[in-house]
Amino acid sequence: MKSRGGDRERICPVQFAPEEIEANHAALLARNAVHRNFGFDPDVSVQFVLEKALPLEGCVLDVGTGKGRFAIQLAQHVTRLVTVDINAAEQRCAQLEAIYNGVHDRIRFVLADAQQLPWPEDSFGAVTSWNAFHHLNDPERVLDEMCRVLRPGGKLVLADFSESGFALMDAIHKAEGRIHPHPPSRFEDWQKRLSGNGFVVETAEGHHEKVLIARRALLPGHTRQMRRNRAQ
Repeated sequence: MKSRGGDRERICPVQFAPEEIEANHAALLARNAVHRNFGFDPDVSVQFVLEKALPLEGCVLDVGTGKGRFAIQLAQHVTRLVTVDINAAEQRCAQLEAIYNGVHDRIRFVLADAQQLPWPEDSFGAVTSWNAFHHLNDPERVLDEMCRVLRPGGKLVLADFSESGFALMDAIHKAEGRIHPHPPSRFEDWQKRLSGNGFVVETAEGHHEKVLIARRALLPGHTRQMRRNRAQ
């Protein structure tokens, strides 16, 4: 996979001790248990999204690696997977968990800003994102970038918490003395925007997730027009 502006892309090194791998997995299990105690099961959420999204063809880009919950399960269903995140510490956790699950050699981990993805247009057969958009300062720009690198005929999968999911996340973080990002839902806007730019869009909701699945038209030029429309 060629990149544009290679200084913006850095592939994470793989230098992990067995003790760190085990400790990271134990910490993730403990965190998942907290989520389940409040009524949110990350594994069930991921499976719900994958059931709606699959099959995904060609090389797949996953935006927002986080701790790797989605990427690790996705890697079991696709030929090639690249996952990108701006947070090195989070992505290190994901790499450790990928090693634990025996799928590290199926995932390429890249540190990069999703607002300026380091790949040319039409690079990926599918682009996904799971529960990352509510953390973004400029989700519209990231959506533009996801569409830009998606090939004609490719599939874009965007999943984030539903209102019930955000309520559970709010409760978890409040119990811990923290505040969880809870922006207004933009799914309806994104659905209209993508539909108006040559994408065939479907939506689904379940297991505290909203899912938008958009297949890009085979005709070129739609993503460039999206960027022009946004700039006006």
